[in-house]
Amino acid sequence: MNIGRIVIIGAGAVGAGTAAELALRDRPHLLVGRGEQIRHLTEHGLKYRRPEGVRQVQLSTCDGIANAQLRAGDVLVIATKTQHVAQVAEQLAWQPVEGGSTASELPVLTLQNGMASEPILLRYFAHVYGGSILIPASYTTTGEVISGAAPKIASFVMGRAPRGLDETAQEIAEHLREIDWLVQLDENVIRWKALKLLHSVKNGLELLDLSKEHSQQLGHALVHEAKETLSAAAIPVAENSERTEDMSLFQVDSSSGYQPGQQSTWQSYARGASPEVDYLNGEIVQLGRLHAVPTPVNAALQRVLGVAWLQRQTPGQIDAGPVLAALPKTDFDAV
Repeated sequence: MNIGRIVIIGAGAVGAGTAAELALRDRPHLLVGRGEQIRHLTEHGLKYRRPEGVRQVQLSTCDGIANAQLRAGDVLVIATKTQHVAQVAEQLAWQPVEGGSTASELPVLTLQNGMASEPILLRYFAHVYGGSILIPASYTTTGEVISGAAPKIASFVMGRAPRGLDETAQEIAEHLREIDWLVQLDENVIRWKALKLLHSVKNGLELLDLSKEHSQQLGHALVHEAKETLSAAAIPVAENSERTEDMSLFQVDSSSGYQPGQQSTWQSYARGASPEVDYLNGEIVQLGRLHAVPTPVNAALQRVLGVAWLQRQTPGQIDAGPVLAALPKTDFDAV
């Protein structure tokens, strides 16, 4: 295909930041969002913080999927959290495309953590491209995004879902490389999403008041359970040694203002947005239940964070006791 616009659904840190990089290069794009954030970006633009400085970037925006006026040649990039993907798919798939088709025939690229997005989207879209992204970016203030890595902004592995590569994947990869993403193509991208999940199951620990020793012990237990469930489910996991891009080009630069230890889950609780824990730790819990693998620590963290969300607790207010209590006694004693 000949790619026209990059249409980004979701105006959070990754979505708005990607739109900014496209806008700065005068590349055709459309950022689709909802609520206060997209209204602010439409009226004022994005305050975009990078290691090299701060810029106010005017974006091409749209309030709501129904108003997107899709075109042939559009590539749809789903930049919402996983818990919103099903709703996005329902609203997006049957939207008309200029020329008589529907959005279901356009290529769709995923950026979500976890492994649930691709199966959801394959119900609706014929051409789904899965992606596993590493990108230190934050959005806690309306109208402002911090993008903290330099010189490359993101490290990304992508391929067709459930597997394969094609010419469109190559074209999408080239577009992303032009906005300073490291992009690796792989015929089995789910392996890379599984690798990212081994990191993401620890995200929720950032919200708890834990000693370094307890944090390390819980992290070890969460990852151990995740590996056991992925193995039982016969889901292969990539190795970092398989990366072919030069990762020395992808480094967090503290001058950007990005704060390590405040990843996407932390940011969601900090600004009162719904968290994705049910698709991170909850993914492991579900696999454990399906394949008879105990996952007590992941289940405890999911439950504690779920209750905290209902009670609108913010980082630092959440009791770590129930999660520590779920540690196997031998592990807890070793702390």
